[in-house]
Amino acid sequence: MIHLLDVTKEIKIDHDNIRDLFDRFQATTDLKQKATLANTMMREIAIHSEAEDNSVYNEYGALGLADAVAHNKEDHAQIKRLTDAADKASFDDSDYTAVVERAVTTFLAHAKQEEDEQHPRMREKLSPQRSDDLARAFLKVRKAALAREEPSAAESGDLSHKVRAGQTPVRQRLCDSVAGRDVAPLYHSHPEI
Repeated sequence: MIHLLDVTKEIKIDHDNIRDLFDRFQATTDLKQKATLANTMMREIAIHSEAEDNSVYNEYGALGLADAVAHNKEDHAQIKRLTDAADKASFDDSDYTAVVERAVTTFLAHAKQEEDEQHPRMREKLSPQRSDDLARAFLKVRKAALAREEPSAAESGDLSHKVRAGQTPVRQRLCDSVAGRDVAPLYHSHPEI
């Protein structure tokens, strides 16, 4: 028997990973660990936003959430500006931690609004099969975005096709400058699809 996925649970896994990473970021005084956690948060935020924008939000109109799409995309644009600011900041800058925290807290406020206001409406309107279909679409886009973000792709020098496609890793510069591409472990995981 095939287990049906719940799209809201898959989205929340990403939110929970960012919450956990942020807790660890705030708790550590180890600068290398802080850099690794910042790198991972920025990468995960970029991947999550791309996955939502290119899968879940496409279905919002049919779910009676068309008004939320514009708001969510505005939130994502603001979050992208903030993660870009973190990308441009040097880890040695005195305000680096504040720049990262601003990006993450903005993302977490957006996540809470989705969970509190939009996810209940989604669960109410989606059939179990449709929720599964949407979850799998979200995970498929997420997996493709993650593949572009993987340090091994950048290290192999195989970025030419990504550059031509406009798909260079969003966090590549941050990875290069902050923590030598180190990525912190994620404690919440998605199923393999």
